[in-house]
Amino acid sequence: MDDLELERTIVEFVQRPVYRPVKPRVIARQLGLPKSEWMDVKKAVKRLVRRGELEYGSNHLVQPAEPGKPKGNRIVGVFRRAEGGFGFVRPSATAAAAGETEVRDIYIPQKKVGDASTGDTVAVRLLKQGGRPSIGPRGEIVEVVERQTHRFVGTYFEYRGAGQVQVDGPLFTKPISVGDPGAHNVDVNDKVVVEMIRFPSQLHRGEGVIVEVLGPRGKPGVDTLSILREFNLVEEFAEDALEDARQQAEAFDESVPPDRFDATGEMILTIDPADARDFDDAISLVRTEDGNWRLGVHIADVAHFVRPKSALDREARDRATSVYLPDRVIPMLPELISNGLASLQPDKVRYTKSVYIDFTPEGL
Repeated sequence: MDDLELERTIVEFVQRPVYRPVKPRVIARQLGLPKSEWMDVKKAVKRLVRRGELEYGSNHLVQPAEPGKPKGNRIVGVFRRAEGGFGFVRPSATAAAAGETEVRDIYIPQKKVGDASTGDTVAVRLLKQGGRPSIGPRGEIVEVVERQTHRFVGTYFEYRGAGQVQVDGPLFTKPISVGDPGAHNVDVNDKVVVEMIRFPSQLHRGEGVIVEVLGPRGKPGVDTLSILREFNLVEEFAEDALEDARQQAEAFDESVPPDRFDATGEMILTIDPADARDFDDAISLVRTEDGNWRLGVHIADVAHFVRPKSALDREARDRATSVYLPDRVIPMLPELISNGLASLQPDKVRYTKSVYIDFTPEGL
């Protein structure tokens, strides 16, 4: 079942009169789902909690969100940590719409951050202002609802014989202990990927394990690989997405359907330079009979090949955009689409979204 159907099934299950709060994996088991889908249930529950359709009770047990029940001063949002250790939580759109808080960042003092990391979805309890209401809302993080990631990129070093990794950027000010690094034959100054076992907090240091050695810092290609791992950029496409692209390629013929405007007789020029990674923008310009100018702006119609809820649609939503790195491009869609069917190539019929704009000789 898809995400929406799974969420609807979970909500209906939890709202039954005979339901008793249990953990997500128990819900999955009671729904008769295979173990391969238990993680999908856990993710769906987290999404429902963020939207206020379900709640976590004690011991992280899942319970229904009672309609009209006051939520007190507990607000869900996304946390951003500053270099000084303190941070801010931006309330979710659901929380703002429910009137739980104004759309204002909630200040989290360093001692109230817990082990939350930038990008995590967290639950915040508002703190009393202490007679200083003008400084804005303050709060403390009482729960990390969902981690943005458990993997981080950093540089390996040793201190007093113990392996340490300094994570790139200002995310963690102190290094992460990585236990026994010998399993990966890591050397000092290697760039590595760390899987976090315990996130750092005011009470304890962070602890992780090296899961991949990228290579010596500064070696050609290692910086690019570090970016790929840091931002979880996936180069390969799932097989069903590739098959979807193949089917689109087979179905496409270079003809102009009756529901599209035929511009094949116009002189249309791409505006991307010769060394561009893709060619998806073009213009045309003609003088009209009344002496005015008609400018055509043409953008490759990528959406024509992406059917709603298809494998290509899923990949496009997950990737959001193409990513351009110094030595490669990670496209949003397979190259059959991005560099083929949706590439504005000379002497080939291609579909575009076009706008024609009329100007006077004075440019008005």
